[in-house]
Amino acid sequence: MGKKRGKSSGTGKSDSKKPFETVEVIIKKKVLGEAPEEHHFVVADGRKLKNIIELADALETMSEEIFSHHANEFKNDFSAWVKDVFYDHSLAEDISRAKNRLETQIAVLRRLVKELM
Repeated sequence: MGKKRGKSSGTGKSDSKKPFETVEVIIKKKVLGEAPEEHHFVVADGRKLKNIIELADALETMSEEIFSHHANEFKNDFSAWVKDVFYDHSLAEDISRAKNRLETQIAVLRRLVKELM
């Protein structure tokens, strides 16, 4: 009647690490992946960003005026996008704490480097 839980797959080894490994792969795929089209980030200058790598690139050339439109004392659209679409709460927090465009870009690049290692 009841299902077996936490038992080995018959090889004598425990499968206890597999769920965590799967979660790690899913998280990496999500952070490095592309947002569905309906969740692309539309920058105030008309550019559409599909992923976090494109966000890092956009921050490189974005004017301070455009940056301030999205990140100011009242809101941070970049942080919200990263949290809500890519489920990366840690990066979203780092972006929220950034004081300007350069600090935001550095936070994004650090996260990307960490994922690629």
